[in-house]
Amino acid sequence: MKTLNSAKLILVIFTIIFSINSVYSQAGIKRKEIKDKIEAQKIAFITKELNLTTQEAQQFWPVYNEYAEKNEEILKSMGKKNIETKFIDLEEISDKEALEIADEQIVSAQKLLDLRKKYHIEFKKILPPKKLLKLYIAEKEFKRFLLKEIKDRKLDRRR
Repeated sequence: MKTLNSAKLILVIFTIIFSINSVYSQAGIKRKEIKDKIEAQKIAFITKELNLTTQEAQQFWPVYNEYAEKNEEILKSMGKKNIETKFIDLEEISDKEALEIADEQIVSAQKLLDLRKKYHIEFKKILPPKKLLKLYIAEKEFKRFLLKEIKDRKLDRRR
């Protein structure tokens, strides 16, 4: 159950980021610039929280970037499917179709978990246990930070 909640949180954050990117893109700012800025903030945040040695950083960042790229691919797929699901009239689809959609959501959540488990093993080869735990905490904290930034911007626009 906890995995599904984490997957939902990640999907919500991804959807919010995608939405913000769309808004900024319409305002003339390119999505890539926004994504790059968020990524730079994330790297700085994680670097500060983990206090990596030079050797740890050299080993960690290529593996983490690979993980983040694969994670993003899964989230994009989930986001597209989630958007498609929003436009489905649940009263009009068959039980078989509803079950296929529900099963697809579980499969996607499992893909995220499998990816996390795979890279957990890789991170354990690079980071000492306390820094590994700090990584997971830092990722959650960064997501909270990002959500707060988004909420603050929405409030600023309403004023």
